[in-house]
Amino acid sequence: MTDQTPTDVRERRPSHQGLTVTIRDLATPVFYHWRKALIALLIPVLLALAAATFAKPVYTAQSRLLILLGDEYVFRRSVGDDPNGGLPTFDRAQIVHAEMEILGSRELREKTLTDIGLARVYPKIGDGAVGMNRALEQLDRDLSIQNVPQSNTIEVRLRHGDPQVAADFVNRLVRSYIANRREIFQRSDSAAVTDQQRELADQLAATESQIADLSNRYAIGDFDQEVQAVQQQQTALTAQVAAQSQLIATAAARADRLSDQLRAANPEIPLNTDQTRSQQVTALTQNLMLLRERQRVAAARYAADYPLVVELNRQIADLEAQIAAAPQSQTDLVRSGPNPVRQQIETQLATTRGELAGLRAGKAQVDQALSNSRTRLAQLVEIGPRYRELVRQRTLTETAYRSVAGNAEDTRLQNSIAGANANVRVIEAAQIPTKARTGRMLILAAGLLVGILAALAVIIVSAAASPVMVTPRDVESRLRNPVLAAVPLMDDENQTLMPRWRPLPQRLTGDDAALVLRRLRETPSGSGVMVVAGPEDGVGVTSIALDLAIASAFRSGVPTLLIDAEPIASDGIALGLHSAGAQLTKIASSPYVLQVENSNLHVTTPMARAGSNISEARWRTFIDGLRPLYPVIIIDAPALHRSTVALLLAPLAEASVIVVEAEETRTAVAANLIERITSAGGKVAGVILNMRSFHIPRFIYSRI
Repeated sequence: MTDQTPTDVRERRPSHQGLTVTIRDLATPVFYHWRKALIALLIPVLLALAAATFAKPVYTAQSRLLILLGDEYVFRRSVGDDPNGGLPTFDRAQIVHAEMEILGSRELREKTLTDIGLARVYPKIGDGAVGMNRALEQLDRDLSIQNVPQSNTIEVRLRHGDPQVAADFVNRLVRSYIANRREIFQRSDSAAVTDQQRELADQLAATESQIADLSNRYAIGDFDQEVQAVQQQQTALTAQVAAQSQLIATAAARADRLSDQLRAANPEIPLNTDQTRSQQVTALTQNLMLLRERQRVAAARYAADYPLVVELNRQIADLEAQIAAAPQSQTDLVRSGPNPVRQQIETQLATTRGELAGLRAGKAQVDQALSNSRTRLAQLVEIGPRYRELVRQRTLTETAYRSVAGNAEDTRLQNSIAGANANVRVIEAAQIPTKARTGRMLILAAGLLVGILAALAVIIVSAAASPVMVTPRDVESRLRNPVLAAVPLMDDENQTLMPRWRPLPQRLTGDDAALVLRRLRETPSGSGVMVVAGPEDGVGVTSIALDLAIASAFRSGVPTLLIDAEPIASDGIALGLHSAGAQLTKIASSPYVLQVENSNLHVTTPMARAGSNISEARWRTFIDGLRPLYPVIIIDAPALHRSTVALLLAPLAEASVIVVEAEETRTAVAANLIERITSAGGKVAGVILNMRSFHIPRFIYSRI
């Protein structure tokens, strides 16, 4: 390999998701599309060169004006104030900007063009309204009005092909500006101010009349005080109504209680009662005395259990029980009279009912007063907006009247002063310029800039629209698969000289081949079958497959089988090795397998011819039978455009490697091959970019 390729060739990107853009990636499209970019660069440059060649000289006339602070920018409250004690209404920047707006007005420019002559300033534009509009548009580009930074100075510049016209136009524009600004800042006449003052006086009188009429109609002295007084009265009456209601409720409850007590009290009560001994007790006592006497006589004559004695004892006990139960005294005479408690309750009830009637009458009067207060307040609220609007209108009218009266007096005094002092000073009048500028360098610079932008646009568009892939980054970004190796187009350095019988030029170095074969070692078994396929013939699939097989057999020392699935011609890899001087020996394990130079490298004779059809089952049986003998099997699959064998073999292999030719293989064709292999059940391990050219010069490539 050359000294410019190792770094780029050995750059590995782990996956297409982690693409990084390097300076080489950005520089490669520039050198690849340099012819288109050069054409895009030269066209604007040549046009700018032609324009600069025919550019006419342009003269610039300039004038400078000094802007002073005059009375037109000062506010004075009244006529009697100090003329020097006013307050400026604008700052310096605003004043200068206002003067620049007056100086650059359309009316002023049109007047200046008319005074000098439209045909003299722009003879090729034409006359009439259309010509004037075109002239004003061109004047917008030629005339420049700028404020000198950090100063009150305005600079006026005009670019024109005629130096005399440029100087005359600027001087005429300045004179017209000084005359025009005096008219703009001129005070209004006294008659207009007097009419305005009279109108405001009539408006003020009408407003006063409306306020007086409203006050008389609704008996209003001061509206705010009236509203406040009515609100206070309403608050007091509301509290009084609440107090009266509480007193009425208390009196009514007391009257109800007295009525209940009156109904419960008796009209008459007993006054005196005469008590005597009860006659029943007296009669019973006498009978008891007789029975006891008889019982004593009987007890003296008879025994205690004699029937007569027993009967007497029983009767005595009955009489004693009746005496105990009978009342001891009885009422002979009861005297009664009126109940004094009832009389007292009647007196209190009458008093309470009188108080209740008085409270209710007082509450009715307070309710009426409260209703009147609410009616008055609602009336005031209703007329409030109108009254306040009239007062506000009167205040505004009075303020405006005083202001207009002061302005009227000020106007009369100002008009008595003849003229107005100009606050603009011409520092430098426009002189006839003697030095012209063609702007050729500016035109050339603009052409060069446009050319560079056009060249960059052509490079970007060409790189984005290119159907082929140039760099490994193009392959990864478009095919969304990692680049396993990038093989230079013509590179004979650092090539392995052994074996000498190689029938095809070496493409992959031993290191690149080892990196590709690492995909097989990453499988669970650590070995397996790898299919090498390409979208079309001529991309170097056979050379890549042979390099991988040789690296695996000779460098790694692993028994390797190279299967020539379907070669273009009838000879295939086996016949090519034999023609190159390699010794091929048949082995007993398979009639299709040949051993190369008694080494670990074995190749097959062509398994099929172009256009033949071998079933997937037959391929699976053949490959499965050879797996125990060869840890690494490389299959040289035919191009997809002439055979679909690669789609049959891809599901039988642990990995598939796609070979594309730089600047030749179209992206759509390669993407179709990857998609069809994936759809068939195969696993695409990555892409090998073959026959890559390095368009960046070596001395530049080595420094970026």
